[in-house]
Amino acid sequence: MSKLLQQLQKESPENAAKLLDEAIAADPANFRLHSYRSLVASRYAAAGNLPEALKQAEQGCDALLQKIEEPLAAGMTASSVQMYYGFARRAGKADPGRVEAALAGLRKAGTQSADGQYLQAIAQLTVLWSELLASGGRAEDAVAAIRDELQLLRAAIEQPSSSEKAVLASARLLQALQLPFGGQSDAEQEAAKQQLQELFTAALTRLPQSSAVLSEYLRVQGSEASRLSGTDPEAATRILEAARALAAESGLKEQPAVKAAVAMYAPLDRRIESARLQLQMIGKPAPALDIAATAHGASVTAESLKGKVVLLDFWAIWCGPCIATFPHLNSMYDEFHSRGLEIVGVTRQYGYEWNAETKRASRAEGDVSMEAELAMLEEFMKHHELRHPTIVTPKESAMQKQFGVTGIPHAVLIDRQGNVRMIKVGSGEANAKALHDMVQTLLAE
Repeated sequence: MSKLLQQLQKESPENAAKLLDEAIAADPANFRLHSYRSLVASRYAAAGNLPEALKQAEQGCDALLQKIEEPLAAGMTASSVQMYYGFARRAGKADPGRVEAALAGLRKAGTQSADGQYLQAIAQLTVLWSELLASGGRAEDAVAAIRDELQLLRAAIEQPSSSEKAVLASARLLQALQLPFGGQSDAEQEAAKQQLQELFTAALTRLPQSSAVLSEYLRVQGSEASRLSGTDPEAATRILEAARALAAESGLKEQPAVKAAVAMYAPLDRRIESARLQLQMIGKPAPALDIAATAHGASVTAESLKGKVVLLDFWAIWCGPCIATFPHLNSMYDEFHSRGLEIVGVTRQYGYEWNAETKRASRAEGDVSMEAELAMLEEFMKHHELRHPTIVTPKESAMQKQFGVTGIPHAVLIDRQGNVRMIKVGSGEANAKALHDMVQTLLAE
């Protein structure tokens, strides 16, 4: 099986699909093979072939639905259904029939099992079902579906044979209620967060030997710290300190799942430290630019930006979310450049080259000179119709660190006096609107 997986990962999507078809034909009773359709589907999606990705996901989903009452197939089926709907929604074909069938099959199997082995799969698909309801305009029904499932899980939590799995299933559902997909108010989302903490407080006492519960609690605390890291780094630090202390005092601290959960905090530490730096920068003079070269426009200098409102966009050629911000950057450039806004991209040398035939940038096999890198950037930026220039920092530059960059895209707004006024990390409409509104404010000052 591992050899087949390696082959599927190495081959082209077409060859991978053929190999999997042959393996299933040779061993049709092996339901695990059908779960590999998800891998082949992902390969097709990465190659830009969404119809074939959807077809592969659909085949895997339907085959596993036939085995849904097999205990070992439950989790595979839920994950397969989840992936299928991911592709189906992208293709505009998100028929809820498969998730309904999967939930019905899992619930039927669950009535014949006292150990709760189907509960997590049911919770996973209940969240998916709720998302589908909400996207179809049935927000109240979406929230009700999750709350009804939570009510059903209460009895299972009290049963020793099913308690662990019921806690984990409930945790998944309560995390879903913290998201606004069902139109929940801030107060309702906060209440779900409190219920989740109460669930874990009781579970950690009831199930002190459960590494699954402890590791999930640590993961949830990490997620909360991550959410707060950009706005309240001190609160995020307190959450991580408490979680680390709990893990260190536990007799399960050497369990692989627990160690893995705690290990995930290290990147968060760096993000929190970066957030502290970012908050400290607001209202203070921006660090100096460190420029090795400029691509796609006249050379950028500190003098050329003096007296302007400046938006620095830290990005990379390989960064999908960075590319997703390009329309917003162009829109702001068109609206505000004539009024005094300068947008400047900031990137590094990544050793990419431009393929004129495919109109794509790809990592070069050998070293790439600065001239070749600039030529690639020029073609890339022309291809995306970007209006603004980008600077390339020297290889050993500390500029990114000085601006608190730990993730990209990372936007920094600087006023006419050279002071940092806003920092936003990530793409999306909310960040784009915040930057747009602040640009308007700064230009009016």
